[in-house]
Amino acid sequence: MNYHNILSIIGKVLLILAGVQILPLAVAIYYGESIVPFAVSMFAALVIGYMLHRFSKPDNDEWMIRESYAVVALSWLFCAFFCAIPFLFAGLSPLNALFESMSGVTTTGSTILSDIESYSRSILFWRCFIQWLGGLGIIALFIAVIPKVNLRGRQLYKTEFSGPTEDKISPKISNTAKILWVLYIGITLVLVVILLALNMSFYDAVVHSFSTMASGGFSPYNDSIKHFGDFKIEIVLTVFMLIAGTNFALIHKSLTKNIRYLFRDEEFKAYILFFAVIVGLLSILLIRDMDYGVWESLRYSAFQISSLMSTTGFVSTDYNVWSDAAKMVLLLAMFTGSCSGSTSGGPTFVRWLIIIRHSRRDIFKFLHPNAVRPIKYNGKSLPEDLVHSVLSFMFLYLMVFAISAVLLCILGLDFVTAVTSSITSLGNVGPAFGAMIGPFDNFGILPPLSRIILIANMWIGRLELYTVLLLFTSEFWKK
Repeated sequence: MNYHNILSIIGKVLLILAGVQILPLAVAIYYGESIVPFAVSMFAALVIGYMLHRFSKPDNDEWMIRESYAVVALSWLFCAFFCAIPFLFAGLSPLNALFESMSGVTTTGSTILSDIESYSRSILFWRCFIQWLGGLGIIALFIAVIPKVNLRGRQLYKTEFSGPTEDKISPKISNTAKILWVLYIGITLVLVVILLALNMSFYDAVVHSFSTMASGGFSPYNDSIKHFGDFKIEIVLTVFMLIAGTNFALIHKSLTKNIRYLFRDEEFKAYILFFAVIVGLLSILLIRDMDYGVWESLRYSAFQISSLMSTTGFVSTDYNVWSDAAKMVLLLAMFTGSCSGSTSGGPTFVRWLIIIRHSRRDIFKFLHPNAVRPIKYNGKSLPEDLVHSVLSFMFLYLMVFAISAVLLCILGLDFVTAVTSSITSLGNVGPAFGAMIGPFDNFGILPPLSRIILIANMWIGRLELYTVLLLFTSEFWKK
């Protein structure tokens, strides 16, 4: 393990974090608010980042895959700590500041704030902005900004985007990161323009675009998107949340080559089909159980399902008062996630497709035990080791979820709150529901130890389990 390599890269990441804080600092100046929170945070990241980079002499000839895992996992952790500094100046305790910061950078969207609208505009801008930075990936931003990363960059990129499939846009990983960031910025700007056309203020349009494209869900209002009460805004955000949950490499390929690539992709087709089916099911339940009209049920169903499937976490109505059957449908949406290579969290649809096809093959082999039947995805046979890794991932995902839920129950949370808090933090979804926490409530009511568990879940879930969990194995640190 070359610690100099690790510390040097983390130092560079902190220098980039210091640089981007010019934007929230400018927002504070524009609104006549204190610049101290961002000045202190910027200075701290600048000094620590410079020291780590300056006094750690990297050895370019020694770069192992375990160093990539350490860099990615620790970079996200360091960024969460430094991004928490402005929240300390806003009056939050260190634990609550870290919770809000980790929720932001991992694009979870769970909040600790009891009265969001009482905080300054610059602080509320900051929490949405760090979501946007974390949406496409902190390491992806580093690779796009820092030239000549070569093999290191490819290893770091694959570690941060550790899904079962790999989408290549360019032979150079730095070009891939730049293209994805340009696309990400472009779609964000399109959404800002559309929201402005729908009479949102410039500030609201920007912060909600940040949260939407990052699949984050932070809003400067206590009642989230319900604040606007405008179905046109809800329709636009529903569409863009679905876009945020789509593979960005696939979007780029469809825009630059042929739109048919989008509708030939099996994961995207499954994603849209599942969305349509589950929206229809929830609409029927709302009409039956809640006496909603057809339009009202479709409106709320489409928005909430797209919000939970994309792990954005925006809320347009209090679904805590819905029937148990409707809540079970919402819980199902929390479990699925969206597409690999998107800004969303969760297991991703490609993994569910592989698991379903693996199960179908096992049923087939009961009848034909000697048959050779490879599992295919997008017309290509998948290696067996990849299929096994998907099965292992899903087993581990469910284990972390179950252990977290049990621990939360032991700490005093009711069953529903513990289960939904566990899955919403691990899947980076945001809101939960239950006796203690609803869609418009905050997590500050939970015991301190339970908040620590949820912070760990956010970190683990955002980096798809292995990147973080490897740090806690003895084999990882052996020479």
